[in-house]
Amino acid sequence: MSNIRELIVDAYGCELELSDSKRIEKAARKALEAEGATVVKATSYQFQPHGLTLCLILKESHFVISTWPEYKMAIVNIFLCNDAMDPKRVWDSFSKSLIPSQVRFHEVVHTVGSVPVKKSA
Repeated sequence: MSNIRELIVDAYGCELELSDSKRIEKAARKALEAEGATVVKATSYQFQPHGLTLCLILKESHFVISTWPEYKMAIVNIFLCNDAMDPKRVWDSFSKSLIPSQVRFHEVVHTVGSVPVKKSA
């Protein structure tokens, strides 16, 4: 049985141009590769008139960012299925490019390998 972490970050007041998929992807790849993650596929969708969703499929799971440039906001989901990798370290590196003025973290712990024991009321 293993516990793996998923980090979701609401990032406000971002200074990076949030419609620039190439810069965002480059920053995400750099942060992921520094943690040892392997990108196997990247895809993105550019919304009109602005905003994007970028998804990097990893050997270890995924990195997804959705942006709202008109609000200088992004939501980032970092999910790594390797216990040795820390999504917070990926965020710390990636956030240096995003440059948010405020963040809200949501961390989810998933138990993999067996059904969690249900607690009685």
